[in-house]
Amino acid sequence: MIRCFSFFFVMTLFTTTLNAQLLNVESVRTTEDSAGWHGELEFDLSLNGYNERVLEFTNESNLSYFSKKHAYMLLNNLNFVNIDGNSLISSGYIHLRSTFLRKGKWSPEVFTQYQYNNNLGLNNRALGGAGIKYRFYRGEKWQASVSTALMYEFEEWQLANQPSIENEFVKSTSNVSLRGKLSNSATFLLVGYYQARPNQFLKARSILEWEIEMDITKRIALSISFIMSYDAQPIIDIPNLTYALSNGLVIEL
Repeated sequence: MIRCFSFFFVMTLFTTTLNAQLLNVESVRTTEDSAGWHGELEFDLSLNGYNERVLEFTNESNLSYFSKKHAYMLLNNLNFVNIDGNSLISSGYIHLRSTFLRKGKWSPEVFTQYQYNNNLGLNNRALGGAGIKYRFYRGEKWQASVSTALMYEFEEWQLANQPSIENEFVKSTSNVSLRGKLSNSATFLLVGYYQARPNQFLKARSILEWEIEMDITKRIALSISFIMSYDAQPIIDIPNLTYALSNGLVIEL
């Protein structure tokens, strides 16, 4: 009954908050090997460096189903921002992903995503793609993998009082991730992303993230994370470098 209630609660969140920001899928991949449903809720307080410094409250939720061979994930994020005492919904995303042969060294993947970010002037971004994940190390406490994929991306950008800009791209997206246990109650994740158009491969969007999660109880944990992103060619006049430092509370369902 608890699992059914948890599933219903998370699905309610997903249907009422379909919004976005930069998504790091590796940070929400579960380490569970058992089949069945797995879910998490996370609440973060962040200091972000975009066009202005802002305080941000974030609600993240994810729901995964693991069969014996495959994995299916539904990820969601909603951000509330406070600037000069005014609160507004700033960004969000919804992401669907399937990972096939999830326990093997080679795991094909397909994914689709919608997101926006008002702070950066990103009105809409929709993408879909496919790729493969290779797990090159798996020990008792640590594992490491590399993923690469091709995706189609549609973007609509607009800053205040300026015309909107629309783009359609085919891009490659790759990442290297390292995750493991620092102790019986603390885990660590380090991920680097590289996204680029094939004809401008050296002018990329690069992302680096680290996260530490410390258990408070069996189902509640404290998380500390830092994300830094560098875009060599921003579509509009926004900073090349952005960052987010977050403290969060994670509830496992």
